[in-house]
Amino acid sequence: MTALYKIAQNFLAITLAISVKHKQLLLLMLFFAQHSYSSNVAPSSADRLFSAATVAAYQDLIQNKKTVLTTEDIDRIIKVSESAIASKDTITATTTILVNMPAITRQIHLPQIQQIAALALSLHNIAIAESLLKVAKNQGDTSSEVRIIFELAKYNADQGQWGNVITMLKDSGVIENLGKDDADESNLLIGNALQQQKKHREAIAFYEKVKANSPHYRLAQLNLSTAYIRQDWWSDAHVAIQNALKISPSKKDDLDYRLYTVLGYSQIQFGFYRDARESFRNVSLKSSYTNRALLGLGMAALHQEDFIGALTAFNHLRGKKDNDISVAESYLLSAFTLRQLGQHEAAVTGYQEAIAYYSILNKKQAATLSNLVNRDANSPSIDAIFLRPESRNNKPLRQLAEKIHLLDNLLTQPLSNGHVTALTNSKTSLQKDYLATAQQLLAAEQEAITSYLSQSKFGLATLYDGK
Repeated sequence: MTALYKIAQNFLAITLAISVKHKQLLLLMLFFAQHSYSSNVAPSSADRLFSAATVAAYQDLIQNKKTVLTTEDIDRIIKVSESAIASKDTITATTTILVNMPAITRQIHLPQIQQIAALALSLHNIAIAESLLKVAKNQGDTSSEVRIIFELAKYNADQGQWGNVITMLKDSGVIENLGKDDADESNLLIGNALQQQKKHREAIAFYEKVKANSPHYRLAQLNLSTAYIRQDWWSDAHVAIQNALKISPSKKDDLDYRLYTVLGYSQIQFGFYRDARESFRNVSLKSSYTNRALLGLGMAALHQEDFIGALTAFNHLRGKKDNDISVAESYLLSAFTLRQLGQHEAAVTGYQEAIAYYSILNKKQAATLSNLVNRDANSPSIDAIFLRPESRNNKPLRQLAEKIHLLDNLLTQPLSNGHVTALTNSKTSLQKDYLATAQQLLAAEQEAITSYLSQSKFGLATLYDGK
């Protein structure tokens, strides 16, 4: 059963002509290029190249555009930018904010400034957020300052820059000056950042600050439970998940199903197989966690020596066409279960089918890995190459794809040769990072498939030897 425990543990494991009137804007643009990252967080070389190239390109566009909205109305600026983002018009969204930066900075005290910063960061324009932060600091506007820092911290979390998140939020007085919901989310961010650094015990103190009346409570309790599990404090972990599930007992959503799934696997890990089966049965068949829950249901049944129940769950997964790691694992587990049932011929067939399945999948993953350099990072089918949901939803990889898409949009515009070159160089750098990240994720998946293939071959060999 060692392989089964390992599978369970592994789970737990974004028109102006130049005139005197617009000198303030142009000076501000130069400020962007010279003073980015004023929050003492060191950017990567690819980020610096991206920021410099895009700032210069937008400055070029703004000088030649005559149709960009100019207004003192912050709410209208937000509405136009949001509408452009929804239409995937990243250029209009960004230039609308940039053209109106003088009006925005004059109203740095307004709470909507936080939304402006968030919109800019969703467009990967750190320079705007950093400039707003600089203005807020210079004017002594603590309220706006901490709200912008909070948005920058969220952006860094999406980038997987966990050290930056801690630097921005922990022991800095930021949380004490935020509104309740943002303060709760900040505690959640710090806790998550600490856990990513394997500081689980330190993370617990921040999760515990998020109380039951917070919209972030369930996620905080989920993360709290994983911090407990990492330290083998299973009873505390189960209490944390049950606390989260009590918040919305009548109407379940995907977070609830995630909670049930984590609970079920932790119950398997600590030997509560009957409870685990009940937890997995609470996961909807239309949930994104259905496959994981089905696999867990079969594993719990297998531990109870309910081989018929286990086989039913694994065969249900085998019947799916999903490009999913749980479906892949079900082939090996199904053959193993048939063996436990004493169905020798069926087990032989099961292992043979598993070997064929993993061989094809292994070749497919190897081909994808070698051809990844020719894949378009913004292709709708790019997610389909991954087996693991956590790979498909990898935030740093998605952020890189979004930046490449933004550069592609800029490269369609009438820009000077120098700006085109800078944008192209930035795109090349980001594509290199994208390729490296995707290759790393794919290599880990291919390693797992190779392992399943080896286990299937070994299982078949021992069946023949036994006979």
